[in-house]
Amino acid sequence: MTPIKPITILGIDPGYDRVGWAVGTAQAQNWHHIFHGCIKTAKELSLIERYRIISRELKQIIQQYQPSVAVIESLFFFKNQKTALKVSEARGIIINTCLNQNLEIAEFTPLQIKQAVTGYGRADKTSVDKMVRLQLKLTNQKIIDDAMDALAIMLTYQTQMKLLKTQVIAQA
Repeated sequence: MTPIKPITILGIDPGYDRVGWAVGTAQAQNWHHIFHGCIKTAKELSLIERYRIISRELKQIIQQYQPSVAVIESLFFFKNQKTALKVSEARGIIINTCLNQNLEIAEFTPLQIKQAVTGYGRADKTSVDKMVRLQLKLTNQKIIDDAMDALAIMLTYQTQMKLLKTQVIAQA
């Protein structure tokens, strides 16, 4: 039997101020955390310039780590309509950048991400943080919230794909 090649996944927590990202490989139940970080844009820049920075830096990350899949958190609910619009626009820039780099795209809601990582769709940030660290064997190093969210989003892809395959097999 030929071993299954590990898949490189890019998790993205979208935003216009900060974009969390994480890269890892998944093979069966085994995860290898490669790197994570945060694209930050300065508040004094125009929104268009901030989008340009996000696109340019994301393209560099994709070229450096060569993922085949980008997993992006979908917008679910925002109290501030102005913020929601800016984040939606940033998501569009992010998706376009990933498509231009020929990545497969998957999207998951915050509820799906929490469910996949902790087993409970309404888990708090502390629980998500703890489970991500356990699953990826990360030490107690400081990880910015946006990057932690991207790590959780990255982990969700493998869990959700297993569920989809199980559903397809069950339907057959």
